Amino acid sequence: MNLFATWVVRSLSLLNLTTRHVSHAPLQSVSITSHSTSFLDHVTPIDGFFGQTFLRENIPFIDIPDSNIQEVYYYRWSALQRHLRYTVPGTGYIITEFMQPVGYAQALNTIDAAAGHQIDEARWLRSQIYDDDYILTYTRGPANSTQYTHWVLDAMFRRSQVSGDTKYTTDHLTDMARLWGYWDYTYDTEVGLYYFTPNWDAQEFSLPGYIVAPSGGDLQYNGPNTYRPNVNAYMVANSRAISLVATQAGDSKTASKFSNIADKLEHSIYKHLWDSDQNFFVDVIRPNNPELAKVQGREEVGLFPFRFRVGLDAKYANLSVQQLFDPQGFFATYGPTTLEQRNKYYAGTKPGGACCYWNGQSWPFSTSHVLKSLATIYRNGSSSLSAEQYVQYLGIYATTQHKNGVPYVAESHYPSQEEWSADGSNHSEHYQHSTNNDDVITGLLGIIPRSDDLLQVSPIVPQNWTYFAIENLHYHGHLLTILYDQDGSRYEVGPGLTIYCDGSKIYNCNSISAQVNLPPSQASAGPAPINIAGNPIGLGAYPLANATFTFFTDSPWKAIDGYLFYDSIPDNRWTNYQSPSTNDTLQITFARPRNISSVTLALFSDVARGGGIDVPARLEIYGSSGSLANLSGGWLLPNDRNTFSFEEVETQFVSVKMFRKPGVWVGLCELEVWVQPDPTPRYYAVDALLTGASVMTDRDSDATKNCAVVGCLGRGSVVAFSGIESVGGNATITLSYLNTGRTAAVEVTVNQVSKGSLNLKGTGGNYHSAAMTVELAGGRNFISLLGGTGNIRYETLDVKML
Repeated sequence: MNLFATWVVRSLSLLNLTTRHVSHAPLQSVSITSHSTSFLDHVTPIDGFFGQTFLRENIPFIDIPDSNIQEVYYYRWSALQRHLRYTVPGTGYIITEFMQPVGYAQALNTIDAAAGHQIDEARWLRSQIYDDDYILTYTRGPANSTQYTHWVLDAMFRRSQVSGDTKYTTDHLTDMARLWGYWDYTYDTEVGLYYFTPNWDAQEFSLPGYIVAPSGGDLQYNGPNTYRPNVNAYMVANSRAISLVATQAGDSKTASKFSNIADKLEHSIYKHLWDSDQNFFVDVIRPNNPELAKVQGREEVGLFPFRFRVGLDAKYANLSVQQLFDPQGFFATYGPTTLEQRNKYYAGTKPGGACCYWNGQSWPFSTSHVLKSLATIYRNGSSSLSAEQYVQYLGIYATTQHKNGVPYVAESHYPSQEEWSADGSNHSEHYQHSTNNDDVITGLLGIIPRSDDLLQVSPIVPQNWTYFAIENLHYHGHLLTILYDQDGSRYEVGPGLTIYCDGSKIYNCNSISAQVNLPPSQASAGPAPINIAGNPIGLGAYPLANATFTFFTDSPWKAIDGYLFYDSIPDNRWTNYQSPSTNDTLQITFARPRNISSVTLALFSDVARGGGIDVPARLEIYGSSGSLANLSGGWLLPNDRNTFSFEEVETQFVSVKMFRKPGVWVGLCELEVWVQPDPTPRYYAVDALLTGASVMTDRDSDATKNCAVVGCLGRGSVVAFSGIESVGGNATITLSYLNTGRTAAVEVTVNQVSKGSLNLKGTGGNYHSAAMTVELAGGRNFISLLGGTGNIRYETLDVKML
């Protein structure tokens, strides 16, 4: 009888259950502080959303005269929440583009195309763990940073200007330079520009494709290799980010190197991509174009460079921005368009079955860039752009982000029709491929992040606005509240601008802008908790998930896959819908016994939507030693996290027995078990992220209490140890292994860089060790063992700094 079946039989005899403490939030990072103010309503703006505990604890609240922009602002936080996927301990959170996995996504369902936007948006969450983790997947693994073009390094630096944590970025300086170098193969040394196909610039069916293949086909879809203004502006921004981080790290050589690279690249953009006839930055197709003739036609990507401070002189900016307000240019009811409307290849409707056509459709990804360009141009004073025009475009963007009268975002929108043009069911919902709230905070409300401790407030608001506020904004480790009240009657703290820091008033002046010295940065320190219940791989991988009954469209694994949202569609949950029993049990089994003191249940309920799932009438939680918690349903929050705490116990499994109310069933969107990371330098192979390998039992091993090891290795196997903590420097890594065959070599990579091989000699039936010296970076590292044979088994990896 397996462990799960044994527990089901055994649990029937347990009668003396006890009620334990319940809260509505999981263990959080120390970056969350309670020093705040309460001028604004923190209930009504979010009362229509799921996961309200997360929203209350993490988002800054706003109060502005434009209800359209404000309503979308709160919606976009709920949308972002849906995309925070927990993977495995040590790797932690990623931010997804789609709520459901897609075939072309890379490791753990990452896609780098909009990672810069995602980092920008999440940097304003009070808990910093989401961006900390997500950035790390690109800088150190396992995400692919060359799938699409991106500005991740720039976003990474600018994120540090919000968190105030410069050590995080300086620890990643070497990684940043390495990621930059991965793009060398797309650099044309003679022209001095980078090139790529538009499709892998995330912009299929773009103007260059129509020019070279007007009749259609793959070339029209992909486009030719092209020198693009946005791609090269990304690389300018990325190189300047490296230079700035190097300066913070005291590395003047690297700072000078990348500053010079950025300057030369920017010069090449002006030389080759600025068209003085069209007064716009345009594409230059690379093949069969020795004279570097410029594309005839303005694309929205030609407006991207300004946000990266490329082209801010009036001769570039003033003429370019005028196209945004020209009905033959990019201006549209639900614009801007991705291609100017006067172009012969422009299409206001989607001409085919593919999801995205960037020869006209309105695209939130691009609109986000344009809004940042407008804010940068406005503050630079290099054009006639007014605050009213900026807010006009922010309002158009908010209006676009609706469906059936409520806020909503999908992939692309018709420029002149009130309809999303790419909005696949169970696929496109709440698409996280753009920013919105970062634009409200940095553009509209004017919070301009800086690396020093000077708070700069420079809003872009219409002259007739008499008030605005943002409350409990996480900035440099503080919680800020910024209130503008023209006559002092709305917030009753005096006329003009008032600023609170950690609940204390630090500034008041009868003005709308300010620069204020803040106390020294209080960037969070200490390790974040880890969720040992996460399983991003699927059924059959650890932690295992089983249930006594599962509705046919659901899965026990969906309760631990790291995706957490409460929508009916897209769906991601376990339920016992149509179960004949009055109660059912969901169990997760760890690869080895673990010490735990809480269990978090994200309970699903759709009864208010006409469905048949609700929170349990009561529930019981068990571990290896018996009962852990027993609670009645009256205390349970629907569509939110519920955390049950108890005295620490050792257990190899967690079982949740849920008793349903009459006429309805029960469901879980996610089960989480949060613990503090083990401070010892030993990492268990069975806890690693496994590809082409399995957890198995070996009675000759005593590394874990249940004799669990990793085996079934082969040529394509990857055993990835996540989150190896280090202060930086050389370390000895020692692998405990068994090899019943001949000597075999396994490749060792650290942060995706090969460090050579470990030769694993034959050991017969005994476990031996093999060691090598590697250099680790400061912070969390990722050590992977690649390859192996079926004769090899792994126990542990020990790390000792030298």
